[in-house]
Amino acid sequence: MSRTSKKPRTRPKMADLADKYALYRLAVQDPEHEVQEFLRFYKDQFGRRPTRLREDFCAAAAVCCEWVKLGREYAAVGVDLDPEPLGYCRRTYLPKLSATEQLRVRLLQQDVRTCDVRADIIAAQNYSFFIFKTRAGVLEYFRQVHRCLADEGIFILDMMGGGAMQDEQISESRQVGRPTSEDKLQPPFRYVWEEASFDPITHDVLFHIHFRFPDGSALERAFSYDWRLWTMPEIRELLEEAGFSQSHVYWETEDKKGEPSGKYRRATRGRPDQAWLSYVIGVK
Repeated sequence: MSRTSKKPRTRPKMADLADKYALYRLAVQDPEHEVQEFLRFYKDQFGRRPTRLREDFCAAAAVCCEWVKLGREYAAVGVDLDPEPLGYCRRTYLPKLSATEQLRVRLLQQDVRTCDVRADIIAAQNYSFFIFKTRAGVLEYFRQVHRCLADEGIFILDMMGGGAMQDEQISESRQVGRPTSEDKLQPPFRYVWEEASFDPITHDVLFHIHFRFPDGSALERAFSYDWRLWTMPEIRELLEEAGFSQSHVYWETEDKKGEPSGKYRRATRGRPDQAWLSYVIGVK
């Protein structure tokens, strides 16, 4: 009498167990640092600390959740059209806050061009406003932000550019080690930023983020971005047209080895670079 052989138990792939939002935060975001930069930008302009933040295109609103940890007077509103990352925030980030901190975070599923929530700082990070591909679209958004800022308010944008951004099939790849923070359950992984296409006539650009793991599995195209690659002069001119009294550029400095430092200082001129990152601050 033959015995039925048991099938070997299949171990799940690392990609099957991975949390793409946690991986994104580990590879791309640093909410604690971003909050401190926001405070510095505002103090540079007005000499005091702001209390009200609006995070446009907030996705999982990690920065909002970090902002309210500053104290009882600090409140944040996150705005995004996509319900999935907002739901992730409600399930994952908000429960880690105290009860009073949770009450000071509002999440709105709304178009940023119609949001009328007022704030001292409105931030559109991770190049998110590049989703607007026409001058009219960007201007509409900037004007709405200007209307919503406090009388002493700033609008924070981050930007990227350089010759490397205008070459197809350019990618950045780096290893992200096993985390030791709240996302410690995520495996070590390789973060890959791929530029899939660029059109020099329209400046339309398509980017993908991939996460790849030591066992050979991957989350391919975990995030994709169909944007227009705007230039610094265009954006500063649009800020002026939208009513901002002035704009400032915070350019990334270099360390002793001539490598990007991750630190930003106000500048009027930048050094040519194949791939640069910067902040633009619109002042009401």
